[in-house]
Amino acid sequence: PRAGATMGPPPRVALVLLLLLVAERMARGTFPEEPGPIAVAPPDYVKHYPVFVGHGSARPGGPEGGGTQRLNIQRILKVNRTLFIGDRDNVYRVSLEPSGAAEMRYHRKLTWRSNQHDISICRMKGKHEAECRNFVKVLLVRNESLLFVCGTNAFNPVCANYSMDTLEPVGDNISGMARCPYDPKHANVALFTGGMLFTATVTDFLAIDAVIYRSLGDSPTLRTVKHDSKWFKEPYFVHAVEWRSHVYFFFREIAMEFNYLEKVVVSRVARVCKNDMGGSQRVLEKQWTSFLKARLNCSVPGDSHFYFNVIQAVTDILELDGRPVVLAVFSTPTNSIPGSAVCAFDMTQVAAVFEGRFREQKSPESIWTPVPEDMVPKPRPGCCASPGMRYNSSSAFPDEILNFVKTHPLMDEAVPALGNAPWILRTMTRYQLRKIVVDNAAGPWGNHTVVFLGSSTGTVLKFLILPNATSSPTPAAPGSQSVFLEEFETYQPGRCGRDTEDERRLLGLELDKAAGSLLLAFPPCVARVPVARCQQHSGCMKNCLGSRDPYCGWTSEGSCTFLEPSPRVAFEQDIAGGSTSHLGECEGLVTESFVDEPDGLVSVNLLVISSVAAFVIGAVISGFSVCWFIGHRDRKELARRKDKETILAHSESVVSVSRLGERRARGALLAPLMPNGWPKELGKVTQHDLDSGVLPTPEQTPLQQKRCPGALQNCTWEQSHNIINAALRDPGGSGPAGAGRGHGG
Repeated sequence: PRAGATMGPPPRVALVLLLLLVAERMARGTFPEEPGPIAVAPPDYVKHYPVFVGHGSARPGGPEGGGTQRLNIQRILKVNRTLFIGDRDNVYRVSLEPSGAAEMRYHRKLTWRSNQHDISICRMKGKHEAECRNFVKVLLVRNESLLFVCGTNAFNPVCANYSMDTLEPVGDNISGMARCPYDPKHANVALFTGGMLFTATVTDFLAIDAVIYRSLGDSPTLRTVKHDSKWFKEPYFVHAVEWRSHVYFFFREIAMEFNYLEKVVVSRVARVCKNDMGGSQRVLEKQWTSFLKARLNCSVPGDSHFYFNVIQAVTDILELDGRPVVLAVFSTPTNSIPGSAVCAFDMTQVAAVFEGRFREQKSPESIWTPVPEDMVPKPRPGCCASPGMRYNSSSAFPDEILNFVKTHPLMDEAVPALGNAPWILRTMTRYQLRKIVVDNAAGPWGNHTVVFLGSSTGTVLKFLILPNATSSPTPAAPGSQSVFLEEFETYQPGRCGRDTEDERRLLGLELDKAAGSLLLAFPPCVARVPVARCQQHSGCMKNCLGSRDPYCGWTSEGSCTFLEPSPRVAFEQDIAGGSTSHLGECEGLVTESFVDEPDGLVSVNLLVISSVAAFVIGAVISGFSVCWFIGHRDRKELARRKDKETILAHSESVVSVSRLGERRARGALLAPLMPNGWPKELGKVTQHDLDSGVLPTPEQTPLQQKRCPGALQNCTWEQSHNIINAALRDPGGSGPAGAGRGHGG
């Protein structure tokens, strides 16, 4: 900008405040405030929890456990009062009695190593020695006496049956292909029902062919269509449940219906008929004829929904308020705002979505659209054939129906969450929730529902689900259906292993209802943690009642006690909250340490407001900086020009020159004035350039300098002076030509 130009006014303070207010209202409208836990367990409590680190009951307790190797746990399975632990090369049988033991020890141990031949082939395929081991990835109860176990077996999976009591093998080994993954890092799920094994995993060494597979039993072996992105696109399987005539699989995958948005991960539920017999010899032979899938919608409602698309864990089917419900943990993608949510899904609503419209893509370039109802063949594709129907077996379905199922596995509608909002919401935490277990008969009378959520770092969050959460007549605000009761740590670096992210990774979470404890599996250990820490409220009735914990009660003896089912002692509770205001404060006791927790939460509202404030304030400061810099530069330029004009005026009054009168200079006047390598262009001067009217008169110069004698050809002072005078007399000269003007006397 030119000198003296005025800049526009900077942003007003009112505008900044307005932007902050709008951002705050937007954040508040989308994400409600997330209160901290009512209680936080003291960190030293974790030192007293029993752990399993691979020691046997016959070994004396030593610091190294009799030389046992470091564990690499993959799976845990609780069967009545027994815990089975699937490790690398080993399976342990641990009794859960007595519950008060200082350390958990195994009573039976199965060692199942890969043979040298399988290890050699694994190494030849480029795998490391640590990977060429037998990692136990499937632990299932096959019947009352048999345990079904599968391991990776140095990237050549194998399965076998073992006695549940003695861990002795029963029968021969069978192939683990399509029943167990090759790589221990790959996810898999498995379920036995009706003597048939339903699995979801990958079937090849490169983990390219994902499959839902049925084997064993009397029915034929079936699988999903191979290498068809409409059926699967890089799935990650999470859980499987049986309900009525179907088996439901929960997983996440890349959504092909959103391929115009590049890679979008969504959560799915798929189902297959348990009595599916496969298709005809022409279409879907030895493949599912009932496979359908739908998207799970766990999102915060609003003008623009905020989706939790990455499913992490799912419970078995629970009965809540008389409805068959599953609770699922979802998180945001790694490149999004960190957060987790728990949504509940009614299985009747899940089944209803599979009776709705199909979705299709008519061409590879077109978007996905609903299929008109008149274009759907009859009987409805994906249904279960049964005796008494027109087609009593799926293999008898017409090719039209089988082809439709093969090309239209996706449903148009998404499965809505109960209440159309998450029951539990945690955002901006330094960890994400990974596992879930639910006690739907918590408390002394079994009339409360408590949810335990395991985080990626081993921290457990305990929530109370409010009554009638499944039957709320109006849409509830996100998170309003639960109360954050407690937060506590479970991983013990000193006893389990190193305090690293990998070894703190939570692999499994089980509820031991009979003992009132949780069982948590980490790679180096299994920890046993009580579901409540009522003793931290002892001596303070207000804290005990204010904890709202269904497992705790204030007894007549004046202590806060863990309540066994159907207690015979009198006790007080305040699960609903609000009846402790009349009680006095407790001295020296703090029940909330939300501010001091190591993984402190940051409100999304605060994050949004801070981001907008930083942007606006940065813009204001940048504007002021630019204005100051430009103004400062213009002032310096103006001052420099004034200084130059002053110097020029002063030089004209002191430099001695001679008036040339009316005589015109010749073009070669300055030809001999080329000392010290000056460019010859300086000598190109015209008669107009040497107009005598622009030169000073002798009266203006009191003394004329003496000229050099004619005999001296090199008078450096006079020649240089003449050149300087000519340059200073040119008011518009700004280049080499202007610098070469001069005169002769």
